[in-house]
Amino acid sequence: MREFLSKLGFSGGNFDFKDVKCQEFLFDLYLKDKLSLDELYLKLGLESEEFLKTLAKYYKMEFLSFENYDENFKLPLNLLLEFKILPIKTDEENVYIARAKPFSLELLERIQSLFRDKFVKAVISDCFKISKALNRLRIKEELKNLSFQLKEEWEDNFKQENQSSVSKIFDFILKEALNLNSSDIHIESRKNDALIRFRVDGELQFFCILEKEIYQALVFHIKFLTHLNVAEQRKAQDGNFELKLENQNYDFRVSTLPLIYGESVVLRILKHDEKFLELKNLNFLDSHLKALQKAISSSYGMILITGATGSGKSTTLYACLNALKSIKKKIITAEDPIEYKMQGIQQILLNPKAGLEFNNALRAILRQDPDIIMIGEIRDEQSLDIAIKSSLTGHLLLSTLHTNDSISTIDRLLDMKAKPYLIAQALSLIVAQRLVRKLCIFCKRKSEKKYTLFQGQFYESRGCEHCNYSGYSGRDLVAEFLVIDENLKELIRENVGKKRILEYARKQGFQTMLECGLQKAKEGLTSIEELQRVLD
Repeated sequence: MREFLSKLGFSGGNFDFKDVKCQEFLFDLYLKDKLSLDELYLKLGLESEEFLKTLAKYYKMEFLSFENYDENFKLPLNLLLEFKILPIKTDEENVYIARAKPFSLELLERIQSLFRDKFVKAVISDCFKISKALNRLRIKEELKNLSFQLKEEWEDNFKQENQSSVSKIFDFILKEALNLNSSDIHIESRKNDALIRFRVDGELQFFCILEKEIYQALVFHIKFLTHLNVAEQRKAQDGNFELKLENQNYDFRVSTLPLIYGESVVLRILKHDEKFLELKNLNFLDSHLKALQKAISSSYGMILITGATGSGKSTTLYACLNALKSIKKKIITAEDPIEYKMQGIQQILLNPKAGLEFNNALRAILRQDPDIIMIGEIRDEQSLDIAIKSSLTGHLLLSTLHTNDSISTIDRLLDMKAKPYLIAQALSLIVAQRLVRKLCIFCKRKSEKKYTLFQGQFYESRGCEHCNYSGYSGRDLVAEFLVIDENLKELIRENVGKKRILEYARKQGFQTMLECGLQKAKEGLTSIEELQRVLD
């Protein structure tokens, strides 16, 4: 703290925010934009609300906290954005305008000129809430303007497929989703309007509400891009398209589903970035990364990546393939759908309607003399049987399975009627994984919370503009690795059960996903609350 204060020019001895001189020193820096609320929080431990309340008192202003604000105030958006001000409430006489800094007389007069029948009362409020609200207003205004342009085109009798404003609305939504690193865009029809949400770091977030007719034009446009039947609204449809946005190529997987008030459309966003598909960039623990690299370097055996939907299984599989691809190896995949198109790998898009399903595709693959086979998912007893036999005949086989943890995967294989001795012979590694949100590096700090079940120093974050005020930015991997050595193969052959297998694995250094997560939480990568949310 002293070093930080010294850099700012503070030379008044011990720092105490209750001291007026200390307050004046910080207020001066804050008002000159030389000190941010984030720095006050991280470096000096000052909560933004405490600081702003003291600032308001010093300048004889009122501090008002707010949860809601009136979007119908007739103030120009550019004025709100330029000065970061927000109308938060009104009464019979006053309009309350919030800002995170005191108002200049010039600014107050400018705002007052826009209100003839009410007095403008300037108040101090939480800058993070103000910024979040202003972003919502910006999005709403942009969509309002684009929707107006689209309606003008309708009046001019533009043909629907040529409407440029639909494209602009769609591009705007895509860019906003990409700015937040969204993985999915959800467009959902309701009775009188439509809701758009983004999935960011595994959680759905509100984006906007669309008028029904704008929603219908948008769905038509997406179907047109995806080469789906634009007239079909009674059946589910799937497709994909590619777009280049801001010098980056993206694949979009599209799914439509008929609902009682229209169609639900979900777009999965897949980025063309092979750097992302490098094992070292997946954030495995060093011991886990070495175990995975050793397993995929073998010329035979079965590696299973397990976890719930959305736990990053496909990304891990593709990263393995990316590490394995070589002119000396033939790699064939059977997928439905293909999530990443990769050079140097032969990828089969399964097509059940044409009779190309997992089972007959696998048989055909074996006749193609492959070195490595990847199956998108083991779905039934027959595909498991072929997968096991493939791994026992000199092929390295990689696939995914839905199980809660690594050890229960063995029970799942037994439930699918696989023989214990075949499971033991085939398996070389089981990886169970989940994705947890990473604490924002800009607003995280050491937590003072004490936990009954967990010991150690952990971290927390309160949210800032860098993480869209969520406290989290990006995701990290927590995993457990069950390496199938000769002793463990023998235990599987004997079908000894989960308890004995866990006891043996523990002696070999096995870590559960929770233990892996706790290690990352102590390093400040995630929080205890996030681990509990994902792993409970």
